[in-house]
Amino acid sequence: MCGITGIIRWKQRPTDRIEIERMTQAVAHRGPDGVGFLQRDGVALGHRRLAIIDPETGQQPMSNEDQTVWVTYNGEMYNFAELREELEQQGHRFRTRSDTEVVIRAYEAWGAECVRKFRGMFAFGLADFKNRKLLLARDHFGIKPLFYRSGDGYVAFASELPALKQVDDGPPTGNLEAVELFLRYKYIPTPHTIYREVRKLPPASYLLIDFDGRFEEPKRYWDFRFQPESGISDSEWEERAASVIHESVKAHLVSDVPFGVFLSGGADSTLVALQMSRILKQPVQAFAIGFQEKEFSELPYAEQAAEKCGIELHSEIVREDMLAILPDLVAHYGEPFADSSAVPTWFVSRLARAHVPMVLSGDGGDESFAGYETYREWMRTDPMKQAGDSARELAPRAVLWWLRKAARQYMSQGTLNNLSEWQWHMQYVGEDERRALWRDEFHGLVGRRSEMFDEAHSKARNFSRLSYAQYMDYQTYLPGDILTKVDVASMYHGLEVRTPLIDLRVIELAASLPLDQRFRRNGSGEPVRKYLLKKVLGRTFPPEFVHRKKQGFGIPRAAWFFKGQSGRRLWDEIVMDPGSRLYDWFKPEQVRAQMELHSDAHDNSGPLWLLLVLGIWLDQNREIHFN
Repeated sequence: MCGITGIIRWKQRPTDRIEIERMTQAVAHRGPDGVGFLQRDGVALGHRRLAIIDPETGQQPMSNEDQTVWVTYNGEMYNFAELREELEQQGHRFRTRSDTEVVIRAYEAWGAECVRKFRGMFAFGLADFKNRKLLLARDHFGIKPLFYRSGDGYVAFASELPALKQVDDGPPTGNLEAVELFLRYKYIPTPHTIYREVRKLPPASYLLIDFDGRFEEPKRYWDFRFQPESGISDSEWEERAASVIHESVKAHLVSDVPFGVFLSGGADSTLVALQMSRILKQPVQAFAIGFQEKEFSELPYAEQAAEKCGIELHSEIVREDMLAILPDLVAHYGEPFADSSAVPTWFVSRLARAHVPMVLSGDGGDESFAGYETYREWMRTDPMKQAGDSARELAPRAVLWWLRKAARQYMSQGTLNNLSEWQWHMQYVGEDERRALWRDEFHGLVGRRSEMFDEAHSKARNFSRLSYAQYMDYQTYLPGDILTKVDVASMYHGLEVRTPLIDLRVIELAASLPLDQRFRRNGSGEPVRKYLLKKVLGRTFPPEFVHRKKQGFGIPRAAWFFKGQSGRRLWDEIVMDPGSRLYDWFKPEQVRAQMELHSDAHDNSGPLWLLLVLGIWLDQNREIHFN
């Protein structure tokens, strides 16, 4: 992986070498193996390299032979060998073995639509000096980030938000609407950022910018629909899933450097580690984090998985003082981001980077194969099911038929999948609680809509209940929270993380699964989420390992906010400071009340963590004016 930066200016003055150097230095942690720049005709590109493929000749920015096309690229393309062969058959000649050059040749052959052919994770900026266009593009799922800032006479882009504060312009303007979205979701959904002038490029999108500054909205180049296949037996589904996951893991292992795997001990990471152990000849190195608080530590399961797979496990116990890194971590995210599992992700990434520059992870299994508890609750409130259940109890068959027909009509109008209901399931701080926090003059912000949620709902409103939930997570929670968390926490240490369960081939499989391969009840009537994935894992691991209660990668957050603990000390230092900028917008008595609500009987650590992160970020960015 790498850090990329760039800027085009079309009036006032030419690009400044010092400017692009400052921007690129801000992402230096993403690429410790090299640095490069291009400055030409009002365009400047910067690159920090983490060398994974072709370390000798893959330096960037990279150009074609006549230097009319230059690219700064952050990513790994898993089908680059196949694309290279296809392009060579068209007459293109290659000077390197890198996937970066494949991006250049693919653009020469197919223009901006070349991204449709890529399989991998990527974000890049490509300058076409012949046609005077800048192409910004991001991978299908949003694994790799890309931000862009527009101002008077320029557009700049970067892998991380802090780089865009290095542009020769005034400080960007803070966005209070984004603060409301943050309170609601614990992250700021695409395309918004904490700054009004800065946007996130959506997943599966590209943006073309003329060198004279003209550009339109990003164009989406890919999407998917859930279209379940019928007539396939359980055993055939199991074989198909095992084959697809094995192939994806194998494709994600292309590398010229050593690598390992994050192994939490959960089903997803264990399945990835198992496939790696079967593919590789050398022992797999795995990395896991445990906690002193046994109820939060999955380390015993990681040890069990490592022994079963015959892999070498490196582990570390993270202690209560781990929150000492929180201010630095908040600064690296560049905007308020309150998924507390970013903290253990930071520690496991540090552990892994001491041994290897690249790892695989099990992220994406819950979205692809329906593993979240949220899905169970969402299906429990299915209006169509409730109508059928009521009719069976109260009405004869004719009335039951009528009720189901009416339910189908409602579903065709999208009313069975209600966006407000879904957002109620997903919200972090409820609307009433948010309204109570905001000072009266800011109540107009409460309930601010998210374009990404609206757009995803418009496409998925007619999906089945479970498919709707999965699609919504793919478009919002996965890129906005999960992938953002992993990218920043790992690239802080210059560690590349690959996600074989977030892959085009795996998603094609997941989108074809009938309901009973995603969600099925066992003999006791209990729901089995991720049914098919667990069937594959159950070939090797015993039922008590495969079907234990889902734990997640959390921290003992509630305990850390009690008196004398590190979270409480940070809260008192940051949030309770009378000079905190939180009180520019929030009622002091309502902020203090959040701590009063926290007790052994009531865990209120979610809102506490959110306000703590926001308070730290505001303290670090006092020069930012909000409106």
